[in-house]
Amino acid sequence: MKRIYICGKVTGDPDYKKKFLKEENRLFSLGYEPVNPAVIVPSNKDWSSAMKTVLRAMLLCDGVSLLPDWKKSKGAKIEVRLARELSIEVRDNSKWLKAEN
Repeated sequence: MKRIYICGKVTGDPDYKKKFLKEENRLFSLGYEPVNPAVIVPSNKDWSSAMKTVLRAMLLCDGVSLLPDWKKSKGAKIEVRLARELSIEVRDNSKWLKAEN
């Protein structure tokens, strides 16, 4: 089962947990193993520590699912740049369709 990391804007978005959970549920229903950074990091961590934690998680994934607002996030841009440099598959979230077995 492909592990898919969810990438989007967190800082400044009071509803980020709901948005990430919705994508987590969608990816799971399509047959993927979603990795939700919104549940990995405690909310009291500073930005730099949070990024180090989620980047480690992303590096163990097969792909990255981009939420529509990812370009508005400094952290998401870093995640996407690193994923692409390391040849981790990156797609807009609407492009992740039913997993091939």
